[in-house]
Amino acid sequence: MRESFFYLMIILLFFIFFIPRSFSKDITVDELKRLLEERKNRKEKFILIDVRTEEEHKEGHIPGTDLNIPHDKIEDINNIVRDKQTKLILYCRSGRRSEIAKETLKKLGYKNVINAGGIKDWKYEIQKGKSNNFLR
Repeated sequence: MRESFFYLMIILLFFIFFIPRSFSKDITVDELKRLLEERKNRKEKFILIDVRTEEEHKEGHIPGTDLNIPHDKIEDINNIVRDKQTKLILYCRSGRRSEIAKETLKKLGYKNVINAGGIKDWKYEIQKGKSNNFLR
């Protein structure tokens, strides 16, 4: 019995310390909803980016999304957002691709990048079709 407990503890410690944070998110969907409301009232400024494919984006995205740049093309943001201090909030389906995009953006020198996780957790309205909300 003690031996089983010991091995169980080793496995648990392994998962705690060695599983990558690739599925972690920095803010909850409720926090993102609040930030979107604050942005409408001009109390918050950020760019919301869907890092899924264009097809996924058209199927449904978070209202207020500013850009749709697939995670594997996120470097293209250099052509759009030159200020590396700009707050960028990313989301995808589950949070994995937005975490990959976040790490890429940090390597490019962006300082204020937030992973909002996945749209699968979004419990509010979804907008279908291509987003009309792009940078002005």
